[in-house]
Amino acid sequence: MKDTRHTPPTPAGQGGKASQLSGPSAPAGTPDPASRPGRKTRDAIDEMVTTKGWDTSLVRRLIGEVRAHAWLFAGSFGVLAVLFLLELAGPWILRGALDGPVQRALAASDAGLPDETAHWRRALFLWAAAYVAVALVSTGFRYLEVAFLNRTGQAAITDIRAKLFAHLQRLDLAYFDRVPTGSLVTRVTSDVENLNEMFTSGLVVLGFDLVKIAGLLGFLFAIHWKLALVVLAMMPLLIGVSMVFRGGARDAHRTVRARLARLNGYLQEVLSGIRVVQVFRREERVRERFAQHLKGYLAANVRTILLFALFFPVLDFVVNVVQGATVWVGGIEIAGKVLSYGVFLQFWLYVNLLLNPVRELGERYNVLQSAFASAERIFAVLDTVPAVREREGPGRVVLSADAPCHVRFERVSFSYKEGVPVLQEVSFEIPPGATVAVVGATGAGKSTIVNLLLRFYDPSAGRITLDGIDLRDYDLASLRRRVGLVLQEDFLFAGTVRENLAMEREWVGEEELELALENSQARDVIAARAGGLDAAVSERGATFSTGERQLIAIARALAGSPGLVILDEATASVDSGVENQIEEAQRNLTREKSSLVIAHRLSTVRRADQILVMHRGECRERGTHEELLAQGGIYARLHRLQFA
Repeated sequence: MKDTRHTPPTPAGQGGKASQLSGPSAPAGTPDPASRPGRKTRDAIDEMVTTKGWDTSLVRRLIGEVRAHAWLFAGSFGVLAVLFLLELAGPWILRGALDGPVQRALAASDAGLPDETAHWRRALFLWAAAYVAVALVSTGFRYLEVAFLNRTGQAAITDIRAKLFAHLQRLDLAYFDRVPTGSLVTRVTSDVENLNEMFTSGLVVLGFDLVKIAGLLGFLFAIHWKLALVVLAMMPLLIGVSMVFRGGARDAHRTVRARLARLNGYLQEVLSGIRVVQVFRREERVRERFAQHLKGYLAANVRTILLFALFFPVLDFVVNVVQGATVWVGGIEIAGKVLSYGVFLQFWLYVNLLLNPVRELGERYNVLQSAFASAERIFAVLDTVPAVREREGPGRVVLSADAPCHVRFERVSFSYKEGVPVLQEVSFEIPPGATVAVVGATGAGKSTIVNLLLRFYDPSAGRITLDGIDLRDYDLASLRRRVGLVLQEDFLFAGTVRENLAMEREWVGEEELELALENSQARDVIAARAGGLDAAVSERGATFSTGERQLIAIARALAGSPGLVILDEATASVDSGVENQIEEAQRNLTREKSSLVIAHRLSTVRRADQILVMHRGECRERGTHEELLAQGGIYARLHRLQFA
């Protein structure tokens, strides 16, 4: 008998890295993330539970996702059909050989007729040659089976993975605040890969197996109806075993996927903060927590393995019972001269052909359950509607001019979490070509202003206008293309310096790059690298110092000729020697452009046309540096603290 047992698939995944821009500006006193109410929500996202064993709507949606590759699925089905016919031909040839030349030779020998050895041996050779020819053709079609099924699966999951990744890029930052990065990486990698097995050995093969079972039952009744009734009477045992097994299979696989997502999430968190872990000697605590996650993942996998360890031996026993009953009834028929040896051999081989797909139904079902668990998680992401959406239709405005922008905040309020306001009726404007600075203590809402201006979030109340038009009416891509952003710790991608400066902006050519390097003070930094603009940049720009990364970030902003410049604590992490260089680059960047400067160091905002002082989400003071000092309020107190 063919051994069809397989160990249950063990999913694999890996952690990811979130953008540093995704985190909200949390107010002072915000509890540790592990203790936030949102923590329960994160776990709930991974522990999606459904009670359906077969989800027709889910299958229908999966088929809809891969409809473009229908010809590949049809080809796979066609190859399986030819293989089935070849499988039927083999036992038929053996029956012809036994009941033809072999039977005639035995009958002649028993009757004492003249020896016709040469004749029946020739006939037997032809039957054997036909059997070998069928086997040879089957080998070729086995190759086509593997090639077609795997190509079909890879084509299907490539489309789904690309669609999922594209959708993730469209989601707003609030979604990434809620969902762990490791969980999302698991969905894009191992969850999607899990669907490959469903398309290669799940839906197509399962569908054909059902056709195969029905066809074989018909052939068995045509060969010998009494023996066929014996087999049919035993079939409920096989189906019953599979039905009992499937009850726990899906739940087990869903638990495995959820535990893997948690494991990846924690791994990503630890690797992202490995410096902090090592500095504060948290290695032992981190190992303990990782071991707890690993223990939960192991327990989920062990449960799945035990289900299969029980299922396959029970299934094998039932198969042996069916085969034993066939031998018993068939032997009686042969002894009574009702059934020939050739017919019984053909029937026996057809029974084995029937039992193989029946016994594999459990494994096919296991593949589907694992895939359903992954599909639910994938579709949960695809069904997420971004909170920040572009206006549809002709009303959407495309921002194309690079002239200085006119920005207005009109009584803007915002909360990351309902009931906890971060901004409260904040109003100010940045006239074209003017520089406005925002200062205040940590948690005052400074970075939130940046997030709203870039439309990573929409205001809870009030509105923000650019050149008199609500931000929600702009095309998002064109809006963000016209903004030059420099962060406290700017992000550089692995690749080359040129790629990090151009950032797929088709209007940024060599002339723009050279001018940007000159005005950003970054020319010497690039010239010192082998390859210049084509010098390699490692992940997160680790091959450059903090100050060098800031100069490159300023050059990147300059290269795009932005109409609005945003500087978010751009000199907070550099030494005083580099700070002067960066401040000169910033002056070049903001010259003749509208600028918003977020700063802790008050020395960097003295030249601003207007300074806003934020305190607990409200704009408490505004004016020039000299005016605010003369008021003797919050700004004056901050100034005394920094320069005393």
